This record gives sequence, structure tokens and C-alpha cells, in this order.
Amino acid sequence: MTYTAAQLMDRLLSISRAFAGHTDPGAALGEVAVEIRTLLPHEHMDIAVILDEGRTHICYETGCRTSWSELAQRPLPVDLSPVRAVLRGEVPYLMTQDALADPRFHFPGALDGPIFAANLRSRIVVPLRARANIIGALNISLHEPAYYDHSHLEIAQHCAEFIAPYIFALIQSEEARRAMLAESDARNREELLRVGAARLTEGMERERRRIAMDLHDQTLADLARVVRQVSALHRQGVAGSAQLAELEREVVNCLTELRHIVDDMRPSVLELFGLRDAIEAHLNRSVSRATPSIAVRMHDSSDGAADALPERILTAIYRIAQEAINNAVRHGAPRCIEVRIDATPTILRVVVTDDGIGCDNIDPGAAGGISHMHTRAALIGARLRIGRVGRKGGTRVAIEITRSWGAAVSPASEAPFAAMESL
Repeated sequence: MTYTAAQLMDRLLSISRAFAGHTDPGAALGEVAVEIRTLLPHEHMDIAVILDEGRTHICYETGCRTSWSELAQRPLPVDLSPVRAVLRGEVPYLMTQDALADPRFHFPGALDGPIFAANLRSRIVVPLRARANIIGALNISLHEPAYYDHSHLEIAQHCAEFIAPYIFALIQSEEARRAMLAESDARNREELLRVGAARLTEGMERERRRIAMDLHDQTLADLARVVRQVSALHRQGVAGSAQLAELEREVVNCLTELRHIVDDMRPSVLELFGLRDAIEAHLNRSVSRATPSIAVRMHDSSDGAADALPERILTAIYRIAQEAINNAVRHGAPRCIEVRIDATPTILRVVVTDDGIGCDNIDPGAAGGISHMHTRAALIGARLRIGRVGRKGGTRVAIEITRSWGAAVSPASEAPFAAMESL
């Protein structure tokens, strides 16, 4: 169909009016496509937009939906775009009679799957320019092959010239909105870490008081009793074998209790033998006095991957697993506790599972052990999930961290580490 200059201008003005009131590029494209269809028949239209100074791109589409829409949330390199030649300015346009067979759209790594999936045969691709720079490309397609000619190409170029400033403004607005949300999320995370670190510090103070009481009530009392026994033996001037044996038992018990307290303060097994042995030692010690007895299972298929962690991250993961085991023993009434350590090329995972009474409505913001576990996980950039195992009960605590060890830890979260490691 041939249009006069006045008719073409009238249609282009209708396209510009279609942008009115829209702040979302995807929604605006849907309205614009209706107007462009009166000039250029199409069954699929998309706009590729360049980001990051030409390194990546996103896509908004209308008509038949394809995986290109996912780029709006997950930008990928421009080098992978089937229309990269236009986005880079290497060619003034692309027009093909059959994109399925046109080698310009297909190359190693190209995101060309939707061309085949949606049967996009006739295609016109023209650049979008704003402020004298290419900001993206307008792509118009039909299922029917060999449909478009140079008259259609000229109309597409006019449409691109008309919509480019609007697209540029919408993208700038969307980027500003995303930046604002990202900044708000960062502030919220920082505040949560601050509150969590404060609660962790309070918990550490309570733990220090408990340790002081244990030393005073147990170890110091035992030592005082040993001193009295030694003094009595000294006054008597003689010591029988039974008395010496009792004295030896007292000293051994005192050393054992003191060693437990010291190990709780700083897990020496972790330093000497690694995460697996440290967790297993704590697991066995935690259930040793349980009534009724609790079975334990330990599985490690990580091939020692955890021990490549920096010490502070390894300690944090151990403390989270330690707290999960303690909670199961003290509150879960389980028959069995199982710990698994697994690793993939990208993820390390530690999972503590029990078959006890389960947990409901866990609030990560509540004070106490659960809050400390979440804070420790946040401070090392790990993911912590706590939930029921199934309908019959039981609790699963899963800690996951990427094997780029602590890359997600921000400078704002470094400060609490020294205090956290001392607990």
C-alpha cells in the first residue's frame, strides 16, 4: 500500500500518541505495535535496546511471545544478538526474505532460537537513534516469506526515527527506577545487617556471661574441691591409692569440662581437621547425653571443598550448623539427625535435617538463635533456608554459598566479623 506524505505523517502522529501515559517500555510497545501494524503488517515486533555502553542488550516484544522477553530481566551481551550488525552500526539495516535461512542471523552462540520457534521469516531490522547514537533496533517480522520490499523498509525507518526518542526516554526512566530500587534494597539490607549484628553482639554477651557462670559454678568449684583435697592430704602427711585415684578423677573431670568450654569458644577441631570433622564432633557430643538416644548420620560428598574457605566464612558456616544441631537436640525431640555436605562446581551446601516435631512460622527477625543464623549467613553472602521436612514433621536447615567464597560480602558487613568469630 502506498501512502501520501500527509497520510504517513498522520499515522506517525498516531504512533506518538500511543506512547502517552506509559512508563513501562513493554506496555508502550504493545500500544505502538497496533498503530505500526496499520503501516506495516507484522505478526511479531520487538525492540532490542543497548545497555552498559554497548556491552549488553535487552528486548521487549509484542505479538507471539518468545524467550527474547526474558532479556528484559536478564541482559545478555550484544555479541549474542542475531541483529548485532545493526546494533553495532556495521550495516544501516537488515531486510530478509527468509530469516530462517539467512546466515546473517545465525552464528555460533546467537540467540536465534525464537526465529525458528516463532517462524519469523520475512524480517526488517532498522536502528533506533537518539542523540546521534544507536540505542537499539526495531525488528518487524511476518511468518510469510518474501513479503517485505524497499517500500516497507522506508516506512520502518520512518517509524524508527519517530519512536526512538520515546523509547530512549522510557528506558532512561526504567533504568533510573531500577537504580532507585537497587539503592533502596541495599539500604534495607544494610539496616537488616546492622540490626542483626547488634542482636548477634547481644547474644555474644549473653554467651560470655554463661561461660563465666560455667567457669565459676563448675570448673572453679571443681578446682577449689581439688585444692581442699590436696590440702587435706598434705595435713595428713600421707595419701592412699584410693585418695589419689579420686583426686585424679576430679582433675580429669575438671580438664574435660574446661576443654568443652574452650572448644565452644573456639572450635579447635575445625582449625585442625576441617569442617566435616568439626561438625561430626559437635554432633556426637550434642547427642551423647540425650534421653532417649538420638541416632546420627554424617555424609560428605564435597571432597573437602569447604576447607578452601577463608577462616571467617568457614567459622560462620560451622556456627550455623552448630546452632541447627543444638536446636534439634534441645527443641525437636528427634530420633535421628543427619548432616550432609555437598558441593557442585559453583555451590557448597551444608544441610542439617532432623525427624523431630518440626518448625512452624519461623521468623528470621526474631531474637535468638534463628536470628543469629540468618545474620551470620547474611554477613558471608550465604543463602539460609529453614523449613519443615514434610507433613509428618522434622526440620531442614540448608546453608548455601557460592564457591567464589564470600564475593557477595560488602564492605559494610565486614565490621561485625571480628566479633562474630570470637563467639
